[in-house]
Amino acid sequence: MKINLKKENLFLFIYITFILTSCGVKKPADIRKEVSSDFVDATPFQQLPEEVSGQIITGVGFSEKRANLALAREAAITSAISDLARKVETKVESVWKRTMADWSEYKQEGMQEAMSIEEIKTMTKNIVDTELKGPWIIQEKIQKSTGRYWVRILLASSTVEKWTKQRINNENLLKKYIIESQIKKVQEDLQKDLDAIKEKESQDLKKIKSLTR
Repeated sequence: MKINLKKENLFLFIYITFILTSCGVKKPADIRKEVSSDFVDATPFQQLPEEVSGQIITGVGFSEKRANLALAREAAITSAISDLARKVETKVESVWKRTMADWSEYKQEGMQEAMSIEEIKTMTKNIVDTELKGPWIIQEKIQKSTGRYWVRILLASSTVEKWTKQRINNENLLKKYIIESQIKKVQEDLQKDLDAIKEKESQDLKKIKSLTR
């Protein structure tokens, strides 16, 4: 009797497992193939390996239904600059935090993170307002079917790092964060960094120009 009961329980377990498996989440159909004709690429630009590696920052924008090509191009560039500005903000924050971490042993006691965040915001706004005006190295495309004008701005990541460190290399700013006796050493280190960054920027710009020929 006990053996039969065990068999019944075993069969019941197998049956329930089979039902749950068959009613479970099934692999969805390949929707992309079913509706692929309804979709086009988000932009006509393929991602560059240099974007993935962080060597280049890009901003993509477009415009449509403009009275003439000059207006369409201007609007597309403005759109691309807005996209670029968001990425520049991220880069500025990264450079600032990395630089301050490098000098952690020189920081003044009691330096609050909130002060650092406010400094990043101020620096980012200053860079966006004064530096993101071109001239730009750009790629341009017109979509024949819609007349949409596409623009991609290519900016060397080292250029943003240069802009940021040029602003950090300010005695009044450094006095907020760095022990006074170490400011001269920090400035010397910053200048060495800037010299190296400018050399890298030169090489990066050559690379960008080669990509847009």
